[in-house]
Amino acid sequence: MATPITVMPSAAEIGEVVAQQILDGLAASDRYVVGFPAGRSATPVAAALDRLAHQSGVRVDNLRIVMMDEYVTGHAGEWKLLSPLTPHSCIGWARRNLLEPLDDLGLRSTSLIAPDPNEPAAFEKELIDGGGIDVFLLASGQGDGHVALNGPGTPRNAPTRVVELPESTRRDNVSTFPSLRSLEDVPAYGVTIGTAELAALSRSVVMLLWGPNKAYAFDRIRRADSYAAEWPATIVHDCHNARIYADEQAAQSEREGVS
Repeated sequence: MATPITVMPSAAEIGEVVAQQILDGLAASDRYVVGFPAGRSATPVAAALDRLAHQSGVRVDNLRIVMMDEYVTGHAGEWKLLSPLTPHSCIGWARRNLLEPLDDLGLRSTSLIAPDPNEPAAFEKELIDGGGIDVFLLASGQGDGHVALNGPGTPRNAPTRVVELPESTRRDNVSTFPSLRSLEDVPAYGVTIGTAELAALSRSVVMLLWGPNKAYAFDRIRRADSYAAEWPATIVHDCHNARIYADEQAAQSEREGVS
């Protein structure tokens, strides 16, 4: 079955809808777990979550944030996560866009879950022990379809692990973080959730595609109906309760026939 697609006028409106869904889930649960990608795709959701939570005065003490990946330095057995003070740190993005804005409503640093590059298998166990992920927000690389740091050719059953980033993913990431001005600025390695865990441990997923630079990614994902290793973001089609949100710029002429 094709994953439902909703086309909306703007990224801001996508952010509003998805943020409200998170708050609704949070209100109905003692512990609500949301997975986030770092960077521009999820920023409208984070901004709307901040605004709507403060407007309603809702507490977010029971919200848990799962970050899907992070750059690393070093070597096997002695990997080090990129400093969160680095502008392109994924954990740093979470701190700036989620933890700090929502601190006064109860979101703490202990609410953040991220993979350990030296014990990647522990990430899956932590997620399972925590009851899984209620909703995982996904994004697609604009040029190579990477999801998290799973690049082209990733097997469907890939676990959480440290990967060497292909040049195609590193080029995509130059446009994701303004601090990365050239390919040479992008770290060569990262720790990433696997496609296996994304599909198996998420009760629902939302793919976020907005802006004209995501038009090709939208088209590749729209034309698929199951996982295709050459475009890993197609994992969305293998996930439970999946939905794709795109803005009009990403959907462009392909909006015809899409609900």
